[in-house]
Amino acid sequence: MSSKESLTTDRSDIVTDPEECDSDQYGLLSERISAGKRVQHERRLWAVLSVNAFVLLLNIGVLLMVTVPKGTTIIVEDDVHLPHWNWIAPAIETELRTFDDTFHISGPYRGTPRPELDEAWAEPVRNYTVRVPKPGWRNASSPNRILTEFQDKEGGIMGTFSFLHNLHCLKTIREYMLPDYYPDTAKAYKATPEAPLPPHIDHCIDILRQSELCHADMSLKIFEWHENNYRPVDIHHTQHVCANREKLDKFLEAHSVPPFGSILVHPWTGKSPY
Repeated sequence: MSSKESLTTDRSDIVTDPEECDSDQYGLLSERISAGKRVQHERRLWAVLSVNAFVLLLNIGVLLMVTVPKGTTIIVEDDVHLPHWNWIAPAIETELRTFDDTFHISGPYRGTPRPELDEAWAEPVRNYTVRVPKPGWRNASSPNRILTEFQDKEGGIMGTFSFLHNLHCLKTIREYMLPDYYPDTAKAYKATPEAPLPPHIDHCIDILRQSELCHADMSLKIFEWHENNYRPVDIHHTQHVCANREKLDKFLEAHSVPPFGSILVHPWTGKSPY
């Protein structure tokens, strides 16, 4: 067989039926069209999902702007400390403590006013003012306001702690409610038609409210049935996580400074305020 015949024979072997060839081309074309449609559909789907996700995030942002009060900071850190934490850290040691919070118990802080009760209420706030290291973690807010510095060799800034201020507020509210026993407190905080609750007392109540909501003591108080009570009664003597009182007192004693005499001098009058 010649090379020409061989080539012709080879080509005849490659040629297929025209109908079969058209069918294959149509099937391939259909697959390409279907694949193209799928890609377009997926692109449209992703576009729709992206737009919806953007709208959702935008709505969440607007909702947070509307619902979060001004002055509220949302903190996402796991470990949050006060700016002066390194200074107060030695004073903080937590422990479990059971509160004595049942009714009809006359402890040192409860019951009819008497000398030992007044002494018990006064004792925790004796070390009210403390010597805070400079710069005090706070700046003066305006030119006509100056941080109060002690005028002795050790210096430092006069300050106190919030829990001591809260105890002072509780003590003041208690005395305000018993004017016959504490006439000086009643005289200092008088109600008026415009302010049926004196501003100082109103301030104390609200600062205690804020403090409770801030610390949010999550100790559980479980309810139980009593045979002689038709309503559920919450169980007292609940355990709480508390600061160790002994370590706290030692820290206060080491840093407290009575603000009396020449240790404090008013920068404008040159006189001692106490």
